[in-house]
Amino acid sequence: MSGFLAVDGLRVAYERDIEILRGVDLGIEAGGLAAIIGPNGAGKSTLLKAVAGLAPVVGGTTTFLGARIDGLSPPALRRLGIAFVAQEDSVFPEMSVRENLRLGGWVRRKERAWLDRRIEECAALFPAIVPHLDRRAGLLSGGQRKLVEVARGLVAEPKLLLLDEPTAGLSPAMVRELYRQLARLKQAGISILLVEQNVREALEVADHVYVLAMGLNDVDGPAREISRRLPEIVQGWLGRKMSGLVA
Repeated sequence: MSGFLAVDGLRVAYERDIEILRGVDLGIEAGGLAAIIGPNGAGKSTLLKAVAGLAPVVGGTTTFLGARIDGLSPPALRRLGIAFVAQEDSVFPEMSVRENLRLGGWVRRKERAWLDRRIEECAALFPAIVPHLDRRAGLLSGGQRKLVEVARGLVAEPKLLLLDEPTAGLSPAMVRELYRQLARLKQAGISILLVEQNVREALEVADHVYVLAMGLNDVDGPAREISRRLPEIVQGWLGRKMSGLVA
């Protein structure tokens, strides 16, 4: 597995004896973009939350830059350079967009000049939110709020960005803009691990793709290979079984 982020035999159980993840392996290289896809209930979001310190890990290991991080709290992970953007709406509606973005740099809040600059830089990545920086975030559309969440995740200059269903609720134009920015972030050296139902868009920018089914690895490989084999993989989902493919 990768020396940047490596997940080995990860098991997660919210209830005793009921495991959502049953020994998942995953790796991402520095500066890479890996996508996690699969049918509903496969454990995709649970995997991302486990890496982010938000799910109860009961087995396996997760290492980041060579050090174990499973068991660390979300604030500790943020200090290490890992940012998580949840699928659920997490903006503070009564605060302005600018204030929401400022929260993304909380770990460096005493560096006011730096933080002000980062807020402007991260907002500029998403032109749809720039005119609304001083408006209450609750007045924005659902798609605009999602862009605020992604921008907020970037404020602290993370080494690894975890995105759970980042295109949920976005218009087609916003989806294209988001993925253009993700491609640029990857080129800038930020590693990205994302869960996505918008499979075709994800395959266009991903380096590597992991397919989960029933809490286990199904198949993984370079995005180009998974794209070629996608009809077979989806057929396996529709049959409510694993694809049977061997990477």
